[in-house]
Amino acid sequence: MATAVIVPAHLPAGLESLRQRCVDDAADGLPAHLTMLYPFVEPGALGPEVRGAIAAIARRHAPIPYRMAGPRRWPDTIYAGVEPEKPFVRLQADLAAAFPAFPIYGEPAGFMFVPHITIAEGRSIDRPGTTDDAAWSELPSDAVADRLHVIATDGGPWELVWSLPLGGARLEGR
Repeated sequence: MATAVIVPAHLPAGLESLRQRCVDDAADGLPAHLTMLYPFVEPGALGPEVRGAIAAIARRHAPIPYRMAGPRRWPDTIYAGVEPEKPFVRLQADLAAAFPAFPIYGEPAGFMFVPHITIAEGRSIDRPGTTDDAAWSELPSDAVADRLHVIATDGGPWELVWSLPLGGARLEGR
């Protein structure tokens, strides 16, 4: 069982197809996204207090126009970077401050948050063609981040729990 707070991302079709082939959780419904908090609270703890805290943070942040670019690489991940990074860094910092018991990725020593959209991870990064796939020619691509999603899995498919618009007070989801 797991939950996460993410900014959903809409990738160009070819890049989404590549992500579907190269990110294991994509087959389980994990959408393209920028991770804000993971791991997060147990699914049973996603109550009104947690939703209210996330909604308050979402209201304080305006939608974020951004550009996806890449490919970029870490040792175990190929990703699309986002520009500008600072609005996402501020959003993640506000969420981290509100939920200090849930540092992103467990915040390993020396960790620095870099906003990104994972396209390939693990063994798939070394497959021939991953970084030179024609899908990368769809970048750069412009987008707008306009909401936070809280998603959860009980070991099956990832499901949307809440959708919270940035800069607005309307809540969607259960």
